[in-house]
Amino acid sequence: MSEATGQAAALHHYLGVARRRKWLILAVAVFVPLAVVVVSLLRSPVYEGSAKVLLSRQNLASRLTGIPEPNASVEEETVVKTQAQVARVPAIARGVSRRLGPGTMSPQQFLESSSVSTSPEAEILTFHVRDGDARVAARAATLYAQQYSRYRRLQDTASLVSARRGVERHIQELRDAGEDSGALYNSLLNREQQLQTMETLQTSNTTVIEAAGDAQQVSPKPLRDGVLALLVGAFFGLGLAFLLEALDTRVHDARELERALGIPLLARVPPPPRRDDGEDAVAMLEQPEGGQAEAFRMLRTNVEFTLLDREVSSVMITSALEEEGKSTTVANLALAFAQAGKRVALVDLDLRRPRLEQVFGLDQAPGVVQVVLGQSSLDEARHRVSIPDCAGALEVLTCGSPPPNPGEFVASRRLPELLAQLAERADLVLVDSPPLLHVGDAMTLSADVDAMVVVAEPKKLRQGAVEEARRLLGPMRAHKLGFVLTGAEQGKGYGYGYGYGHRPPQPPAERKEGVAA
Repeated sequence: MSEATGQAAALHHYLGVARRRKWLILAVAVFVPLAVVVVSLLRSPVYEGSAKVLLSRQNLASRLTGIPEPNASVEEETVVKTQAQVARVPAIARGVSRRLGPGTMSPQQFLESSSVSTSPEAEILTFHVRDGDARVAARAATLYAQQYSRYRRLQDTASLVSARRGVERHIQELRDAGEDSGALYNSLLNREQQLQTMETLQTSNTTVIEAAGDAQQVSPKPLRDGVLALLVGAFFGLGLAFLLEALDTRVHDARELERALGIPLLARVPPPPRRDDGEDAVAMLEQPEGGQAEAFRMLRTNVEFTLLDREVSSVMITSALEEEGKSTTVANLALAFAQAGKRVALVDLDLRRPRLEQVFGLDQAPGVVQVVLGQSSLDEARHRVSIPDCAGALEVLTCGSPPPNPGEFVASRRLPELLAQLAERADLVLVDSPPLLHVGDAMTLSADVDAMVVVAEPKKLRQGAVEEARRLLGPMRAHKLGFVLTGAEQGKGYGYGYGYGHRPPQPPAERKEGVAA
């Protein structure tokens, strides 16, 4: 397989998953944003005020004294980030809380509702405060910026204030000792004046350049929340769909079944019509001009194509599991061949659960078991089905009384002789066999027929069953013609729905007259 083919197959798989799970994806994609919008509308509004502070690293005191500034070599970005962290200290929060007034916002609440952001292009800090009251949010943001500037000024002049106070204490000690006229005393006075001058000249390294104006509503924003929730819901829906797909072991479509079984698709056939007693009816008898009957004509045509250039006189119809429509399919296929002018012999060899007697409404009579055991002749056991306007013929050989050990019966040497005898009298012998799984009857019978067709209903199959069926089909000698997909809804497949008219079903009495022994 080329890379392009593999990519196309993967894309087809993803699209198939999305198509199968479209209602789940749509439900999640609609419910999530709807719920988010409803919750957003029910929330109380929150407002945010913002104030800006310009940072500066000018230090006139350092220039006057000639002492190098310790942070001169630090990068601007690092300084800004450091000051953003400094602005979060509890001392600033306590100052803001006091000025807001009692009961407005505690220091802890203030820290939880505020933040500081930096600018990558400039040494600017932006102070944000959120609150349910727009005026409180704006005032708190401005106070936050002012308290930070005050805190920074105190920090920047703290060393000068400490040094000046130390000199003042020393001067006072000299005065108390009566030594206020010496050289040391005069030197300390000069030092005190110098420190006062430096403290006065020390400029603030922060400036509130923009106080908070009108606070803006930051939440709720239903439109924005809804759009984001729609994207999240769509991705979540897709993820949930693929998760369920990975956990789902069902067979979803014909292509998946075709890949799993390794045989081609012959036709899709819809569910059979129902009789008055609730049992499956034979579409070729009940509604011969309807779309369901046309599906079996398509199946007959495809089987004939697969049989070209092959010497095939007998075909076995089987399935992987019970109740996949095997007996109804083989009955309709036999009628379709008969209507095409073939002499068809239909044999019920599903000895554990025989169905053809019930499908055709036949009275209990000797069947294939009694013929093989020599208790009845073939002429006595066969049932000829009368089909109006039919150029061919259909003879049904039911199971009869089931044998005590079906496995040993299908392995007897007399059974292949009976099938050969039927093949001499008919153009085609169709065999209704047991399912492939659970019992080995179908594998034994496959050695006595020329070809076989598998009937499969995806709704009842799991991947494990399909894989096991493929493993059993591998060593069978009979040629595998393909599989029939049963239970397909009308309009989703092919082989029916081409505008053919529907003939009303025959009354029960007329149907019974159409079957003769």
